[in-house]
Amino acid sequence: MQSMHRQLGKIKPKGPDDAKVSVLLQDFTNVDEVLTSIVHTSRAWRDAWLSILALQLNAVTVFEEIYNPIVGATSEGHGHDAIMTPQTMLTKTKNLKEAYAELKADLLEELNLVDPRIIRPATEVLECIKPIKKTIKNRENKRIDYESYQDRVDKKRRQKRSEKEEAGLLKLEADMGKAADDFHYADDRLRESLPPVIAAAFSILPHILAAQILIQNTLLAQYYTTLHNYCTEEGFPSPAPPTQDIVGEWDSDFKRIQQDVESINTIARGKAIHAPMVLGDDSETRRGSSMSGLNLRNNLAARRSNTQSSLPSMSRLGGKLSAGASRLSPSGHKSGSPQAPEPQREYDEPEVERNNPSSHASTPSYAPAGPVRDYFQGQDSQSARNMSSAIAAKKKAPPPPPKRIQSSNEQWVTALYTFTGQESDDLAFEEGDRIKVIKKTDSTDDWWDGELRGVRGRFPANYVEL
Repeated sequence: MQSMHRQLGKIKPKGPDDAKVSVLLQDFTNVDEVLTSIVHTSRAWRDAWLSILALQLNAVTVFEEIYNPIVGATSEGHGHDAIMTPQTMLTKTKNLKEAYAELKADLLEELNLVDPRIIRPATEVLECIKPIKKTIKNRENKRIDYESYQDRVDKKRRQKRSEKEEAGLLKLEADMGKAADDFHYADDRLRESLPPVIAAAFSILPHILAAQILIQNTLLAQYYTTLHNYCTEEGFPSPAPPTQDIVGEWDSDFKRIQQDVESINTIARGKAIHAPMVLGDDSETRRGSSMSGLNLRNNLAARRSNTQSSLPSMSRLGGKLSAGASRLSPSGHKSGSPQAPEPQREYDEPEVERNNPSSHASTPSYAPAGPVRDYFQGQDSQSARNMSSAIAAKKKAPPPPPKRIQSSNEQWVTALYTFTGQESDDLAFEEGDRIKVIKKTDSTDDWWDGELRGVRGRFPANYVEL
């Protein structure tokens, strides 16, 4: 009960005496939040630098492995002579790897200072001010108890009291006096101990900030010096040219080998070509492109569509053949009404059927009018007709399956209202939906089990009608 009163007391407005301590409490809260943030952000900052150093050294190591010749590989049996990487490129890669390795070793010494100069002092201050939090909480509880007794005494004093209630009031006043003494003692103690703690905690912040600035400047200076010396020795511009110039030069060199790489059969017909190349560019010009096995962007889908559009489809070819057959028919007269055009298929025929002359000759609508013998008429006529019927049957779309007749044991209901479901196992439906009843009771004021669009669940029976 006392804990409940304290929780309710935190919601009530504070008395006038607490306003004098509110500034101290707010300063203490600010110190605690700042120190906690310094600890977390300093660790993230240190880990980010470690990741940068590791990734750069790993990247240049991979480049060196790519440029180096394959151990044990020979040109015998491959049909071409291997071209070695120029020695100048190998030398530049090796020197860059050595520079990054030396840079990583030097910067690790500076990063090791983050913990003793920044993280550890802030953590120690947080440990020192932790007992103050208990003092503040104890003082808050004393205040709530004192205000609770004060409210009860004021309420009793405003009422008419009997002798028994008068004795109860005297006891409440005694308890209120004791609670007031405890609160004032905790309040005075907090007023005396909190200001020097706050001042000491704030005084360490400039030293932590100075250490962070010094370490950051040292890291950047060593990093810049190493890269500048490498660029000067190897003939690279320092500082680097604009990004658009670098990308333009890379594109000019890349386009020379892009077509050759994309023409490799393994890459052109691989699985990766169907995966999109995510570069952050959602423009319309890149939606039809894809990614090859070497992360090369190409428009193979567009080239395939252009190739397929240049080949005549079976529907267009069939129209031409049927038109030619009608002109060669022995009747010799025109029909009174034009013939219905051949239905256009929504897809192109496979290349096997497109290149197979027997598929056109075996189709009845494509058969010539005269007794012309072709190459494949050496076989038995009956087997040829059977083959033609089989091929024609394969091309026809299968008829839709007949609708399943509902069993007489199944029972269906119609939803009168929309039910969104209250729990995970409830069956949600909208007004007018037909629900298959799986299990039901004799009462419509109960929950039944049903199925709707493949989903099973429970639903209220008074929301539906039989």
